[in-house]
Amino acid sequence: MRDILFAGLWLALFALSMLRLHLAILVWIWVAMLSPSDLMYGIAGSFPLNKLVAASALAGLISTTGRKKFYLDGLLASLIAFSMVLLLSYLFEIAPMGRADDLIGSFWKILVLAFLITCEMTDRRRMHEAALALCLAYGFYMVKEGLIFLLTAGGHQVQGSSATGDNNGLALAILMVVPLIRYAARYSAHQLVRVGMYATLVLGLVTVVATYSRGAFVGMVALGLMSLRGRHHRMRTLILVALAGIAIYMIMPENYLGRMDTIKEATDDSSFMGRINSWKINLLIALDHPLLGAGPYGSLASATWVGYGLKAPDFLMPTPLLLDRSLVAHSIYFQALGDTGFLGLFLFLLLISIGVLYCARVKRLAATQDSLQWAADLAGAFQASLFVYCVAGAALTVNYFELLYIILALCSRLHRTVLHELSPDPAKSRFRVALATHDAA
Repeated sequence: MRDILFAGLWLALFALSMLRLHLAILVWIWVAMLSPSDLMYGIAGSFPLNKLVAASALAGLISTTGRKKFYLDGLLASLIAFSMVLLLSYLFEIAPMGRADDLIGSFWKILVLAFLITCEMTDRRRMHEAALALCLAYGFYMVKEGLIFLLTAGGHQVQGSSATGDNNGLALAILMVVPLIRYAARYSAHQLVRVGMYATLVLGLVTVVATYSRGAFVGMVALGLMSLRGRHHRMRTLILVALAGIAIYMIMPENYLGRMDTIKEATDDSSFMGRINSWKINLLIALDHPLLGAGPYGSLASATWVGYGLKAPDFLMPTPLLLDRSLVAHSIYFQALGDTGFLGLFLFLLLISIGVLYCARVKRLAATQDSLQWAADLAGAFQASLFVYCVAGAALTVNYFELLYIILALCSRLHRTVLHELSPDPAKSRFRVALATHDAA
């Protein structure tokens, strides 16, 4: 029955995607984030849904090429530069990795989707729809896993999904989508939809608890702090955050609290010391290969891991020799170092920083126009998502997270849309942005 429902829904959405390019992009986002094939059995689970909708989007792009306006800004230029460094690091990897082959095969699809978003999701309605597509994709996991966790009285542990990887990746994705759900709820016209959105948000936080992820716990704290930003409704937000924290604490199983308690005993936690060891291994790789690193997932090669792992205990600070730990970087920053060297790390951080700065500029410019309040709120949601990613990602290996690049593409598109809203003439837009920046200073 579930296969029939998902297959029917997919066929309907696929037919819809054939009508307009922006609809194909929305379906692509939904399919990429939800991975409905994983939820089906039998022959329905073997359909290449992502490839089919990608082909539909590209066909729509080719048929309307003359009317599309691609552009290049600082964020997209940084994305291209980072992609080129990633490709070069792959071509000159120090040890062949099958996982690197898979990454390069999928990363170009991420780039295509990002550029399609920037050229097609050009107005408020379409960007709102893109945010809704993300909310619907992860909202399914939030409701499903959250309800199972509650109905089993904390006996259920969430394992993750193919789109996000393990439980840590799914928890991070949910935390990054929570600000978008808040935005969508605020701008929903129907009270019932708003109630459903907020209920999904609460179940999402419950699902994060159900992952038993310590990185996600840190991300929840970061998200709570971000929700207290700004001067409007700070007391109401503080009360809501406090109530949510109390409610989540009440439903937490005892073993969850015990696992989180190990955070403050990091030096005695072998798992944490294994992370330190991984960070040192990737730093040593970057020092030997500063420009391009070891290649995508380069530290995962057994010979590389053991070779640098033997040097790691005496590097910088004494740590135990833990070669039997999982062969992952355990940090977006150290993975960027090990995979692509110092150049790749610089471009990766630059990419995220420009996204945050674009959102800050949008909020500043939108303050001059009441009609652009939606843009300021959406920019704030994107900022919160990126902040959570940077904080929680410090202990997770999620550099090639498709959700990150979708949000960055939406940051670029939102920034450009606001500039055009303020002035249809791009030259005047640049002048007004410079003037607004000068006046703010």
